[in-house]
Amino acid sequence: MGNLEAASAALLRHPYGIFLVGSRAGDRLNLMTANWGTQCSFEPKLYTVFIEKDAYTRQLIDEGGVFSICLLPPGSEDVVSHFTKPAEVVGNKLGEYEYFAGPETGAPVYAGSVAWFECRVVEAREVGDHVQYVGEVVNGEVRSEEPAWTLQELGWDYGG
Repeated sequence: MGNLEAASAALLRHPYGIFLVGSRAGDRLNLMTANWGTQCSFEPKLYTVFIEKDAYTRQLIDEGGVFSICLLPPGSEDVVSHFTKPAEVVGNKLGEYEYFAGPETGAPVYAGSVAWFECRVVEAREVGDHVQYVGEVVNGEVRSEEPAWTLQELGWDYGG
């Protein structure tokens, strides 16, 4: 039998981005900190993201069938920490952070993103303690030339 402790340590070394996932179902919306996601097809352009089964964002994606991915600039610790819990919508802000509705899906997009894109769910399935969503990318924008931030640069880990 293999060494699962060593395998867990190896998984923690895997590089990941740190980003926000936006979700919307009717008038309910949320942004959530996440790091398990990647493009998974060129044609059509597909992106997959993994969300914990008990997350509020999972409920909204299941009901609304859309999500956004918001790439963060370096030094966004406050944003990352804030969106580890559901945030209250007040005007054009989620908590204290501005957002706008994605033009194609209405999913919230963090206004401070270096880049963002929005997706319509084409497939969902349970994978262990997470749900995997595959979304067709329907719109997006690069808003800054800053690089997108990574989980390792933040100094957090999620995995193993």
